[in-house]
Formats: sequence, C-alpha cells, structure tokens
Amino acid sequence: MRILLDTNVWLAILTTDGQCRRGWRAARSGSQVFASPQVLGELEDKLRLKFGFSARHARLLTHFVRRQSTLVEPALPLPTVCRDGADNGILAAALAGRCELLVTGDQDLLVLEEFQGMHIVTPAEFAKRVMVG
Repeated sequence: MRILLDTNVWLAILTTDGQCRRGWRAARSGSQVFASPQVLGELEDKLRLKFGFSARHARLLTHFVRRQSTLVEPALPLPTVCRDGADNGILAAALAGRCELLVTGDQDLLVLEEFQGMHIVTPAEFAKRVMVG
C-alpha cells in the first residue's frame, strides 16, 4: 500500500506512543510511506515552535522521517480543492506518489473522504486497516 502521512500524523508518531505510532509500525513492513518537502518543513517547524524541541533535535527527527519515507515532489499545484491552501499541497504530494491512502487528522482534508481514487482517512482508520490487512 502507498501511503502519505500528513504532518500531524508524523507529530503524533514522534511525540506520543499511541495509535499513530502503532499504525506506522504495522505499515512499515508491507507499505511504502511517502513524504513531501512541505510535510518535512512543517514538521521541523512544529517540533520547534509547538513542541519546544531544540533546532538540532527537530532537524534530527525530521531527518529520521526523511529516511523512513520516499520523498515525492508534486509535479504541478492542484487547483484549489481545500479551504486551506497548504492542504492542496498535501493532496498534490499524495497524488504524485500515487498513494492509496492519505492519513491525516486535518478536518479540511478528512471531509473530502476520497480524492481522485485516493482514500483520506483518520489515524484510527489507518491503524485499523494496517493492523488487520
């Protein structure tokens, strides 16, 4: 399965031992996980600004995520699909990676449920899918 994890999911994986981390661990063996420069940039910023990590620690964690993922660069920007323009970039990255799943906690993305054949799911739904399948 081809999966793009949104920034909020990576933040949960890195900072808490919950269902996001369990789902990610279960998915690693049978799935290909994608990230984009946008996700990595947001991740490093939020680790520093929201979670109080030092710049060095935030860089190390972001580098870890980069090593765990296949980096994908959206070819073209999408026309406006979501209210938040940054979410359009996440959709574009998932499409560029030909992802089957976009995992997010962002309500602006979740409301779509599906976009061009890609399912947009919560971390709970993701964990359920990868732990069963």
